[in-house]
Parts: sequence; structure tokens; C-alpha cells
Amino acid sequence: PKKKQQGKNKKKTRHYSAVFHLKSQKAVQLSNEKVSDLALNTNRSQSVLGYSNQAHLEKIMYGGFFADYYSININTGEQTPIIKNSPFTPSLAPNGRYAAYFAQSQVQLKDLKTNKVTALSKAINATFADDKHDYPSPQPGYGFAGWLNNSSQVLVYSKYDIWAFDVNTQRAERLTNGKPSNTQYRVIKLDKNHAGFAQNDTLLVSAINLKSKQREVAKLDLASQTVTNVLSGKKRIDVVKKAKHADKYLFTEQTYHQFPDYYQSDFSFTAPKKVTHLNPQMADFAWGEKPELISYKGFDGEDLQGVLIKPAGYKKGDKVPVVVYFYRYMSQRMYDFPKMELNHRPNFPMFTSNGYAIFLPDIRFEIGHPGKSSTQTMINATQKLIDLGIADPDKIGLQGHSWAGYQSAFMITQTDMFKAVVSGAPVSNMTSAYSGIRLKSGLARQFQYETGQSRIGKNLFEAPELYIENSPVFFADKVNTPILIMFGDKDDAVPWHEGVQYYLALRRAGKDATFLQYEGEPHHLKKFPNQVDFSVRMMQYFDHYLKGKPAAKWMTEGEPFVEE
Repeated sequence: PKKKQQGKNKKKTRHYSAVFHLKSQKAVQLSNEKVSDLALNTNRSQSVLGYSNQAHLEKIMYGGFFADYYSININTGEQTPIIKNSPFTPSLAPNGRYAAYFAQSQVQLKDLKTNKVTALSKAINATFADDKHDYPSPQPGYGFAGWLNNSSQVLVYSKYDIWAFDVNTQRAERLTNGKPSNTQYRVIKLDKNHAGFAQNDTLLVSAINLKSKQREVAKLDLASQTVTNVLSGKKRIDVVKKAKHADKYLFTEQTYHQFPDYYQSDFSFTAPKKVTHLNPQMADFAWGEKPELISYKGFDGEDLQGVLIKPAGYKKGDKVPVVVYFYRYMSQRMYDFPKMELNHRPNFPMFTSNGYAIFLPDIRFEIGHPGKSSTQTMINATQKLIDLGIADPDKIGLQGHSWAGYQSAFMITQTDMFKAVVSGAPVSNMTSAYSGIRLKSGLARQFQYETGQSRIGKNLFEAPELYIENSPVFFADKVNTPILIMFGDKDDAVPWHEGVQYYLALRRAGKDATFLQYEGEPHHLKKFPNQVDFSVRMMQYFDHYLKGKPAAKWMTEGEPFVEE
């Protein structure tokens, strides 16, 4: 009885959505207990997308995120099922009759009137399933650009291109031709309330070269199916805003040495005008050399890239200390301006203006063996810098946070290549972290290991040996690399005692380990004094182990614990 009463009270506080039609003065309820959530919009669509995960709450704890999706008619409130138990969000046509979604590694079209489902992409010679997906979960698609206003065509992304599929004939038309030049085209969406495209629209699209990493801007004429570049260069260019009632656009251009100032233009983009000059003080600093792409092989022989930024004043032939910063894919940052902020990661110009090279490598993983596969990939990437005569092999440091904090903590159990490691918020023991709680979301952490980022692919009872194999705490006695572990004791993503476990194991094994505990801080440091403090200590740590500078007092004597 008590449980029933609690549920009743919860329902009393739940709010559902409705639409009020001004012309007919009629209100229509759109969501309810069955379909509790809506992807609301303010356009003229006849239907909205509704969804509910209520039937999958238990599964979400260990299997990832799933929901049941519906098309909801805004005039009647009728709920028409699209797909159930789906990890991917469908795209609903403006008229509510058709929905496109990704399933069984194909783009599917469903006629909601007849319930007929057609695999649109099955006979198309293009990659519609994300080929970078290395998780123990269903392969996602590249997504949808949207629909024509009359719902006659859905625009779908492949790896490189934008395709138009006719809902009546199921025929496909490729609107761009990016594959030959390794260019990925995507529609730039500046209006959140945009309902659909007209058949004669000219769309702004981003054109990203997946090899060189240049991010340019082009126009796609839907009527003639022609693509015209309008903003180009060896840089990253982003259109960020359109004036609501005028033919005015704002865009930014950036490189590692060019701050992303704002430029204004009309839709022709023929005579853009620079309207800001926000970072003139850059001229006073030795910012570093021009970034370059380094190629190497992943653990399985895959071609990968990393961004190398040599220190300011670098002379050919110099072997310099290197700090490697990583997570998963990093080479796409080739033309990114480094944000001038202090947080949980190295501030790149702080290092490149003080004699260090910064290296940002791509990392790949093998399901079931994320630790060993990422380690081998990292060894291959770093060895390339040594082979090129750039990295001093006795002066290479490693820094990562969260998932990369775990990787760096694991890597030093397998290799002595790195002479110092700074590991932020790492999981060190997958057997204990598996049944922990993500305090911010309230989710059990099990889904991360079975289907998510940690990539084990099995539960703890099926494969305890994999959880042990990938846990650095069990191999603390193999570590020969000094490590600095950083955690906030209010971490809402990773249980902070994961850091305590590794620190105490390393100390028991007689290893060089230091633990920084920031009181009251969550997964990423939020308080500016702590951000400054960590940035200073990180630099001092690398200066000592990679440059031979005297150790700071806190490194040799620690800081006294103060009783509250």
C-alpha cells in the first residue's frame, strides 16, 4: 500500500505537454503516462516526436540507453508507434506519416500509415554505419540532415556525403561528392525552429577534410545538386549565427595561432568584414610552432593521426621534452585555437612556450581489451615521435583525465616509455567501479563496462578475468613510472576512491605516487583557485621529471592534512 501511494503522489507532480490551437480554441494533450516526453518544436509540422524509456529503465542500468518512439498528431493527440526498444532517435517527417531511423546497420524508412519498413541504404555503395564505432553496442548511423517541407524526401548522412531518399520510390540521390577528396559534408543548422527544406533551397554546409582536418564552408543548391565552396583555407571555419530578420551571417576563422574572431557577411560570403579583435595580447607570447599531423598505426594496423605542436623556437634536429595529452580522437583539433583557460588538462601554450612539445594522438580500442589496445596504440604513436628525432625518449610525459585518466594509469603497468604521468579521475579497479553509482545521473555504472566506454562487452560474472586484466590496481607492482593522481572528492562521475585504491596499491608496492585531493570538487575542477593550483602543480611535476628541475616542496614533503 505504501509503495502504491508513493507512485500515486509521483504521478500528481508529473507534468504533461499539450498544444493550444488558437484558431479553433482547442487544447490537445500530446504526452501522457504512456508517452511521457516530447521533442518539442515551434514549426508548422503536423506531428511531433514522442518517446518514453519507462519500459527500459532496468535495461538502461546495464545495457545503455533505449526508448520507444511515437509520432504524435498535434490535432488529435493520436500516438502512432515508430520503433520500440531503440538506442537511436528517429527523424520524423513534417507530415507525421513517415519516419526514418537507423537499425540493423541500415537507414530504415517506415510508412506509419501502412507500417511498411524499407531498408533505404541497403543497395547503396556508401558507408552509413559509423566506421569509427569501437564499442560493444549496436553501430550507430551518421544521422539525418532533415526533410523536405512536403515530406517527399529525407536527407541522410553517409560517412562523407548528404543523400536524398524519395519516400515514394525509395530511390537515392547523392547531393555531394565528398568521398574522392576525403571530405565530409554536413548541413549547417542555424535556426532551431527550422521545419524542413524547400526543393529549391540553397543550404550552407560544412566541408571537413578528414585527412587534412581543414574545416571549410560551402553551399549546396538542392535544385541543381551542385556544391560551391565559399569560405576556404588551411584553418577551421564555422558559421555560428544568422540575423533573424536580415541577410547577415557571423562566422569565425581559427588556427592554433589565430584567435576565432568574428566576421560578418551576407549570404554571398564574397566580402566578409572582420568585426572583432579580441586577443591582441597573443603577440607578446611565444605561442609555439605551427601544428603538424603525424601518421602512425593503431594496435591493429589502422592508419591514425596525431597533432604535434613543437615548442616556440624549435630548431630542426632538436630532441625536446614532450607532453602527450589524449582521450580518444584528437587529430580533428589540428586547426583549433587552444582555449585560454585552466582546468583539468594542460594549457597547451603554457607548455609550448616553455620548451615542451604537445602531442595529441588518436587512440583506438579493442572490445574486451581496452587497456592493452590503447597502450599499444599509444606506444606506436609516441615511438613515431622518437623515430622522427623530435621527442627525447627520456623526457616524455603523459596526461589524461577521466577515460584518458584510466588509460594513462593502465599504460604505465605495461610500458616504461613515459617518465612521468598525470592521471585525472581514473578508474583503477573495474571490479569495484562496475557496481558503483554515477552520482550526478544516479545511474549504475554497469552499462559503461557492458556496452559503453569501458568496452568490456560482458558483465562481471561472465568475464571476471577481463575486468581484472584491464584494471591497473592489480598490476601496481609493475609500475616504474612516477604518477600524480588527481581527484575531486565530490566526483559525480567516477567514485573518487578509485584514485585512493590505486594510490594505496602503488604506495604498498613502494612506487613513486602522489595523490592530489581537491575538497568539494566534482569530476572536473570548477573553482578557479583549484584550476590554477592544479595547472601550476602539473607544470612543476613535469618540469621535475622531464626537465630535471628541483622538486617542489609539496612533491617531497606533501601537504599536511587539516582537520575540519
